[in-house]
Amino acid sequence: MQDLFAGLLEIIIAPPFSGLFIMGVSLFVSTLSNLAMRRFTDMRRLNRYQAEIKQYQEMEKEAKKTQNEKLMKKVKRRKPYIDRIQRESMSSRCKPSLIFLIPFMLIFTALRSFYTTGAGVDRIVAVLPFNIQKVLPFLEGMLGTANAAGFGFTYWGFYFLVGLGMSSILQRIMGTQVMTPQT
Repeated sequence: MQDLFAGLLEIIIAPPFSGLFIMGVSLFVSTLSNLAMRRFTDMRRLNRYQAEIKQYQEMEKEAKKTQNEKLMKKVKRRKPYIDRIQRESMSSRCKPSLIFLIPFMLIFTALRSFYTTGAGVDRIVAVLPFNIQKVLPFLEGMLGTANAAGFGFTYWGFYFLVGLGMSSILQRIMGTQVMTPQT
């Protein structure tokens, strides 16, 4: 059993399986987070609030542009209400995050230590087959390093990239992305 576990760890510590494993963990974390958002948040109310906030911001912009006194008074009267619904929206979106903050931090820390060598050097977990650092030199050292095969992402950089992408896609699929109507 230990040999099987050691063999599995050996497989997921190096590319390409390390990238797939991190992608799977990211998918799990994003799905869990979005399920919590659906469970603990009233998405209809959040979308309604977002539409009201957008309408208020457009009205405020128009009032400043035209210097219409009547419109400026209306904007001023609505400001406390808009501030309240903004706070309420922020609070309701943060509650699910607070529930899972500690477990997610533990998962992230465990994986971070797993993908760091004993000497404290980050392992390469995925490789882009081209040299992105030539176009975006600030990525070198921050998200990974150049190697013979292209640009090698470290755990942090790859998790960050995959997490952003998957989270956005899952939010749309699961209906937890707060959207405003297009005008």
